[in-house]
Order: sequence, then C-alpha cells, then structure tokens
Amino acid sequence: MIRLASIDIGTNAVRLLVVEKEKDGSLRELCQAREITRLGKGMEIGEKLLDDRIDETVLVLTKFKDECRKFEPLTIRVVATSAVREAANQKVFVSRVNKETGLEVEVISWEEEAGLMVKGVLWKLQNNEKAVLAFDIGGGSTEFIVVRDRKIVSKVGTQLGTVRLTEKFITHHPTNVDEYEMLKTHIRKELKLVKEKLSGFLPEVLVGTAGTVTTLGAINGGVYPYDPDKIHGSTITFKRVNELLDDLKNKSLDERIAMKAIEKGREDLIIAGSALVLEIMRFFSCNLLTISEYGLREGVALGLLSEE
Repeated sequence: MIRLASIDIGTNAVRLLVVEKEKDGSLRELCQAREITRLGKGMEIGEKLLDDRIDETVLVLTKFKDECRKFEPLTIRVVATSAVREAANQKVFVSRVNKETGLEVEVISWEEEAGLMVKGVLWKLQNNEKAVLAFDIGGGSTEFIVVRDRKIVSKVGTQLGTVRLTEKFITHHPTNVDEYEMLKTHIRKELKLVKEKLSGFLPEVLVGTAGTVTTLGAINGGVYPYDPDKIHGSTITFKRVNELLDDLKNKSLDERIAMKAIEKGREDLIIAGSALVLEIMRFFSCNLLTISEYGLREGVALGLLSEE
C-alpha cells in the first residue's frame, strides 16, 4: 500500500491532498483540505512575507501535518509557489516551517509549477488528445501551458495573480468603474505578450483551474455545499462569465460573502480573477471554458506516484 500527500503553499491558499494507490494503479482520495491564509498579502517582488501571514500559514501547515499523521506511513511533498519564490525572507519562512512542523518546503520555479499543474489538470479530463490551453490563476501569478496529445508544447509564466491585481487596482466594492478600466487595460497588455510568446496559438479546448475558476463554476451551477465532482469537467460560456462579473462588480463585500458559493477570503479577489478569466477567453477566441478541479497539488501527488 502506497500513500502520498501533497501540500501546495500558494499566495492566497494552502491546499492538502492525501491519496492512496490502489492495486490497479489508480489513486483513491483519502483527504483533501484548503484554507485561505493570504501569505502573499501586501507583497511585491523582492519584499518580505508579513509576520502575521507567516503565523497563519504555519498554523495551517501544523494542522495539515497532524491530518497526515492519521494516514501514516506516507510520503509528503510540500511545494511553495509565487509568494515564497519572490520573498526576500524566503529562507526564514522555509526554516520556520521546518522547525515548527517538521515539513520540508520546496520552493519550485514557475516552470516546474506549470508542468506539475498541467499534469494534475489533465489527470481526469476528457479531450486530452486535442490542442489544449490550460491556465492556473493563482494569488501571485498565472501560468499558461499549451498541450498537444498530453505533451507540453510551450508555457508562459506571468505576474497576473488575483492578490497582486486586487491590491494594485481594486480598492472599492462595489467596483469603481475607473479602477476596473485600469485593471482591464493592464490585463490586456499582459495577455497580448502571452499570446505573442505562444505564437498566436488558438486552442481547441480552453481549461482553467484554481479558486477563481472553480468559484465561477460553483456560482454558475448553484453548487453549495461545494462538490468537486459537480465542478470538475463542467463548462461555462463567455457570455455567462461576463454576466456573473457584471453582477459581482455591483455587489459590496458583504453581499458577495452572502453568496454561499463564494468562499470567505475570496470575496475581494473574485473581481480581478473573473476579469482575467473573461479576457483570457476573449484573447484566445474561446466561447467555452472547461473547469478543472484538479491542478498543482494533484500534479505533485502524481509526480510522487511516478517516483514511487
């Protein structure tokens, strides 16, 4: 029996997945958890992670380590992405996590993050043989990966993260028109560069993963309590994303929190995230977005499995 655990320390949330390898080689999920700690709050490249955000993240990691003990023996891999990757006090954070939890944190490059992410995204998704553009909207960055026949053709990393964009552009809720226009202009400028780097690639299938995308799927489908099986593989149209975004822009933070499908801690980020989804669909001429519940943490687990 092989049991594996992956922990993804993101800019906005920390995610845990524990799986067991079945006799037929497939993976059975034993446990999953996610908590928003906003580790990258107030951070630009080269600046420090805030002490209170580190405290909160270490508490969550301690809780996740205790959860993992229920399934011992198992192999655990912990990866950290954009916020920790860019932080001036990266070593301090990694050392403190190890000292207080016993967990060893790997700070991975955006290239490795993209590769692991797409492995997770394609794990249980149909149409794998088609030309796919997958994107992962994180709190500090968004990665774009072109895949043909399950093989990565090209990938691009950006600083288009929901925490970063929100702190830079969105300060009013309901959303201020001028602020939104500045946000949109910035996103379009960055996506133009992404498209150029991907040589004007137009996908047959567009796939999105992570919190913004799954939240839009939950709102669209009225999924509450959250059910990964109802979200994974579902689709949403450009028109519907636009409608949802218009509605969300007109709501206060309290009104968004009152929407059961929006996880607390995401009510301010959903505007920048949804705007990014809408512009990605526009730039790559995709009327339909396929939503993947799986991403980096699943890719990390699958990577561990292949090593085993």
